[in-house]
Amino acid sequence: MPQSDAPFDDATATRSPTDAALVQVRDLRTRIGGKVVFDGLSLDVPRGSVTAIMGPSGSGKTTLLRHITGQLRPDAGSVRVDGEDVAALSRNALFALRERIGFLFQNSALLTDFNVFENVAFPLRQHAKLPEVLVRTIVLTKLQAVGLRGAAHLMPSELSGGMARRVALARAIVFDPMLILYDEPFVGLDPIALNQVLRLIKTLNKTLGITSILVAHELAAIRQVAGRVYLIANGKLVAQGAPDELAHQDSPWTRQFFGGEA
Repeated sequence: MPQSDAPFDDATATRSPTDAALVQVRDLRTRIGGKVVFDGLSLDVPRGSVTAIMGPSGSGKTTLLRHITGQLRPDAGSVRVDGEDVAALSRNALFALRERIGFLFQNSALLTDFNVFENVAFPLRQHAKLPEVLVRTIVLTKLQAVGLRGAAHLMPSELSGGMARRVALARAIVFDPMLILYDEPFVGLDPIALNQVLRLIKTLNKTLGITSILVAHELAAIRQVAGRVYLIANGKLVAQGAPDELAHQDSPWTRQFFGGEA
């Protein structure tokens, strides 16, 4: 399939990090275990936006998140976050960048032996030397932001799936990140919990000025929060646009993916 027009122009590379997209992917090429995952992928994520990455299973959506956080280096091309080439960063610089990125895992990844308060406090205790009174203030503020201040004493086993996802989100924003990566945030949620998470994503993005990247399959949910969707397949960007526009594009890829065709 022909690749769609790139979402950027030649002037993008000359802009300052303040004006340019927060995340810039250029001609990304990655091979894992002999399989080509990306074959010239390019896309931009605007600052302050909610951007969705969609595509068939195995198309590299989570792998793209690993590139953004520096867990994986590309074979060619580049991934820039806030103007910095992630693959070229030193170990210390990479750790500093990661502290500015929140990550919401698909399964929430809460520590089962810690209560809600200590799960949210964990990054602070690991990466910052703060007085206990300040740790408590920050943690309770973040729990308040996700509507769970009263659940600080509960253990993960006492939480519903939606509550666990919200605790994980509180932990993801504990350092006031510039960017949050959501890896399948809607999986396993009932309609009520799903709507709560959707409202939180929109509210946090608006009030904190966070840039959000969502990897997800649920177009109905994506329509409620994302301003732009990138559809990737066969290692390339095959479609892009606003969710409603993309769902009605008459291309083979969009018909197959959103229509569930064989």
